Amino acid sequence: MSKDYAKKTNSRGKQPPAKRNSAVPSFILGTVFGALLMNLVPGMMDKAPSATATVQDVTETVKSEASELKFDFYTLLKNTEIIVPNNETSGRDNEQPEENFSYLLQAGSFKIASDAEGLRIKLLLLNLNASVETVGLGSGEKWHRVLVGPFTDASSMAYARTKLSENAIDSLLLKRKQ
Repeated sequence: MSKDYAKKTNSRGKQPPAKRNSAVPSFILGTVFGALLMNLVPGMMDKAPSATATVQDVTETVKSEASELKFDFYTLLKNTEIIVPNNETSGRDNEQPEENFSYLLQAGSFKIASDAEGLRIKLLLLNLNASVETVGLGSGEKWHRVLVGPFTDASSMAYARTKLSENAIDSLLLKRKQ
């Protein structure tokens, strides 16, 4: 049972080209459909009430109502008097002056002290004044906050915040009494 491999032909050899369907029937069908739509749509539009008559009725109604309106606030405002208080500081008496506050940026909060110290060193290399503050919670846990600052003016705080965001470090603005 030997096989002759020399004369083996590929059944997938040259195939006759596929027949292309003609676009002519589609074109004719589309043209007929378009012509029918052009003839039917205007007939459907005539059955609807005309929009121009409706618009004219509405504008006439609005004009008649507008002529009946009378604005009397012009005369009312002439006869009223508004008293403006002279004491500008009366609203600020309850607030303390802003000089007693300092601003800090919290760059991170960690459970592990070495992580907080690593971020503090990174911030020091960015020429930012950074410190680590340990906070104890009621449950006995300790968290280590990495703080940048304190800042006394808004421009230095904005500079530090920009520098943190350039280095993909989110910050939280804290306001504390001095």
